[in-house]
Amino acid sequence: MLAVLGGPAVPGCDPEGPAEPAVRASARAPDAEPEAARPTRRGRLIAGERVERIPQWPAIETIDAAARERLPRAARDAVRRSPVPVLVPGEGALLAEAAVFSQATGYALSARHGARTLAIQASKQATLLPHVGRAPGNTPIRGTAGWVSSNDGIRTASWIEHGTAYSLDLECQNPEGPECSEEALRAALAGLVYVGGAGELQPRGAR
Repeated sequence: MLAVLGGPAVPGCDPEGPAEPAVRASARAPDAEPEAARPTRRGRLIAGERVERIPQWPAIETIDAAARERLPRAARDAVRRSPVPVLVPGEGALLAEAAVFSQATGYALSARHGARTLAIQASKQATLLPHVGRAPGNTPIRGTAGWVSSNDGIRTASWIEHGTAYSLDLECQNPEGPECSEEALRAALAGLVYVGGAGELQPRGAR
């Protein structure tokens, strides 16, 4: 399982399971070769090792330019610096209130409209936890198997997309209201659109 540091906790790679998307190890043993000389590795990893997923950049033609332009200027600037593909809510009311923060390993978004607050975290960095195998997702999310949960009135979804671990939190003033139902969470997930990132001009699959 790959638990993401500073981002969504999403299972990833079982040493005995199928190979995952390419990752780079960011931890070094004392006798390891220099970081720059070590090639990208696939599949089996050592438990406890910090790894870095390689984002799979969507085609530039899939960028929702209209949604990006509705973001505040500071948010658009942060999108361009993000080291992973940026997904944002497609809803105009949320876009207008969105704040995006670019980080070394991903990005974070926070948006509020009315009684709803939506937060997204994305990261390419993870740690392989020892003695934890591959955990299948419990529900379909955006074409893959992800995880949905609810805790203290906050609904959360986590999944892997574009070689990146994402999580989305939906919180409302009235946790029992329709705006915070599981149907509302799924609608928010389905409404996410791609608006670019630092690698948007790279070919799909490029580092």
